[in-house]
Amino acid sequence: MIKLVLCSQIKLSRMIVMKHETGYFEGRENRKLFYQNWLPEGDVRACIIAMHDWSTHSDRMKYPTQYLTEKGYAVYTFDLRGHRRNAGEFPGHIDDMDHVQKDIVLFMDFVKNDAGDKKIFVMGQGFGGLSSLIYAIHRPALPGVLVSSPELGLLKKSSVGKNLSKKFSGSLSKLAPTKTIEWIVDQNHLTGDLKILREHIADKEKTEKISVKSASEMNNAMKWAMKYAPKLLCPVLIMQAGNDKIVDKGKTKEFFSKIKGEDKTYKEYDGFLHELWNERGRAQVYQDMFIWLEKHL
Repeated sequence: MIKLVLCSQIKLSRMIVMKHETGYFEGRENRKLFYQNWLPEGDVRACIIAMHDWSTHSDRMKYPTQYLTEKGYAVYTFDLRGHRRNAGEFPGHIDDMDHVQKDIVLFMDFVKNDAGDKKIFVMGQGFGGLSSLIYAIHRPALPGVLVSSPELGLLKKSSVGKNLSKKFSGSLSKLAPTKTIEWIVDQNHLTGDLKILREHIADKEKTEKISVKSASEMNNAMKWAMKYAPKLLCPVLIMQAGNDKIVDKGKTKEFFSKIKGEDKTYKEYDGFLHELWNERGRAQVYQDMFIWLEKHL
């Protein structure tokens, strides 16, 4: 297992310093997957595994990471299969949602080597939120899971929703699993922060496609998560964008209502777009996350 290929220090505002490391860990079938982490300069309060959205990549976690490392949390993340550095032969393609889950399991084992006796939380945005919830449903002893606008249902009127709704064919996914279709997300639907929006638009590493097999797997995963929501017993914080133009916030509320675990919190941010952690009013979102995390240490 390769640990580090780069270690650097990043200076933030108010002279805050965090360490940044990149490397590779062994995912499912011993595939080497790119990861990166950000570590606070001082003592680590806890660790967090962060899962990015479909079509994006781990670099887009940098803004919430800056806040969390300032508060003493170490953040670990990796590019999902089919994305950026882990795109492989078929960008936008994953063979099976179980493969993503196995990668998370192996990454958790990897992070535990650094964490020692520190707690490890899991958080995710969009598709990463869906993946995080599925992981948590299987693990009631998890210290906690935090999700932002989880992909539990796509808005049918969105360009992505309209395109994918025609491609969730099981037969097609079996006949041509790696055949790709467009997954072009209007970046203006993600954040109203002009600085971050410009970065998103200029980002040449986003994956603007999805295989028909991945689309089918995604659809099945959303249905599975809704069915087994009552099995989610670990502490959970669900944050939902009030003006989400990508996912159906009604599905998020339905999922939350089904959770049987007693330690559950739902927060909706009125007027916010899909990427809560990159939105203009994200300071409030970060504060809510921090308060929740501190209560669960």
